[in-house]
Amino acid sequence: MASRDGARARGTDGRDFGHRETIASHYQISAENKRRLKLAIVFHCILTIYEVTKLSSEILQLLGIDFKDTYNVILPKSAVWEWIWVMSIFFNLPSLFAIKKNNVNVMKLFVAGISVCGILPLIWAILYLFFSGDLRTFFVLGTASSEVEKFNGVPLVALTTSFVALGFITHILSIMYARNLIHAWTPKKGKKA
Repeated sequence: MASRDGARARGTDGRDFGHRETIASHYQISAENKRRLKLAIVFHCILTIYEVTKLSSEILQLLGIDFKDTYNVILPKSAVWEWIWVMSIFFNLPSLFAIKKNNVNVMKLFVAGISVCGILPLIWAILYLFFSGDLRTFFVLGTASSEVEKFNGVPLVALTTSFVALGFITHILSIMYARNLIHAWTPKKGKKA
């Protein structure tokens, strides 16, 4: 080992510092997955803005506000799964707290909340798309058919399918990153001497 006087320990040429200056792998995993989870939360917020915009006419009706005289836009009727999915945004705030404090239990709450309010409604949407016949009608008849429900010229089933696909990707990645963080934050149980 080197001393303050500048002398070098015998048997070394000074290049053996590599093993002493590495960061433990669980810290690297934690830092990388924190960044990735934050990015997934940003995508989740963008998807939520889209969905709240779609639900806005019904939200305004619930509040007793009539906007039909002001705006000439007819938004498509929403499904129950969309209302449940929007609630998944509320689990992002605890996850940000968990990221800041490395809190395993709060991160587990995030994983459970996203699974129930995020993934399950999207599975419901897929089942609805397959069994309602909308997706089949869209693929068989194409976009030119009058039987395909449209919003501003875009088939509604295409918008819904795109939303469901992006939502699935976002939630699966969020859960994956959160589970990696839980694993990195959980103390390792070693052999006792």
